[in-house]
Amino acid sequence: MAYKPGTLGALRALLAAELKDLDSPRLEAELILAHCAGKDRAWVHSRLPDAVPASVAEAALSACARRKKREPLQYILGCCDFDGLSLLVEAGCLVPRPETELLVECAAENFDGGAFLDWGTGTGCIAVALLNRFPAARALMVEKNPASLNCARRNLEKFGFSPRARLIASETPEDIPACEVSLVVSNPPYVPSGEIERLMPEVSQYEPRLALDGGPDGLEPYRRLFELCARVLRRGGFFCVEYGGGAQTEALRALAPKAFRETVLLRDIAGCDRVIGWRFADVLPQ
Repeated sequence: MAYKPGTLGALRALLAAELKDLDSPRLEAELILAHCAGKDRAWVHSRLPDAVPASVAEAALSACARRKKREPLQYILGCCDFDGLSLLVEAGCLVPRPETELLVECAAENFDGGAFLDWGTGTGCIAVALLNRFPAARALMVEKNPASLNCARRNLEKFGFSPRARLIASETPEDIPACEVSLVVSNPPYVPSGEIERLMPEVSQYEPRLALDGGPDGLEPYRRLFELCARVLRRGGFFCVEYGGGAQTEALRALAPKAFRETVLLRDIAGCDRVIGWRFADVLPQ
């Protein structure tokens, strides 16, 4: 892109023009400028007539070029707002989404504040949010993606939660060590394999496939999660997941063993089924 040194306002306009195919080009231009300057958006708004330092302009133009290729903005900024926290996000990790905050709300409303297991922790967003809400809680955070494990570790360190959490590298629910928790929460891969390439470029081209691919019907992880819960969840404990909605709702209900009693079904802002939760029966049905 052609750029002549000038004001912050002129650079913002140039970046927004380059990002015109995105939903919120000016917002993203301002976020990029603020990040590259080490400031916030209020600073951008207050300095629009000012000259732009060459180092800021160069960094912003480079970030804009990356975003124009549809690389997730969170990878470029290195962070993401989630449940009121600024979480670190790295390339190779699933980007935390607003829908997953609904899962956190569901988990929090049905949690006794003790020990919980977060399967497929990714950046650690769910576990960190719960540890932040429950000062006495302890987390077992399970993940198989090395990049995500590193990111989750950094987030725990950032907020000082490392002493209350244990990270486990695990390929499947079957290899999780024996434990007892009162909550199991998970945002597992739930996109049917054949639909991944049809997702927006930010997801299909950049985010890790292993965090997206739920097998032919998108339900493969849930079958194993029910088995895991039967092994580690105490009687009366709670199990909740995020999922893809639509036909998956009835399919998940059909998968649930009799010992799991559905108590929660939440819809996202678009009105799609998104979070479902079960109480692990205090007494098994006859």
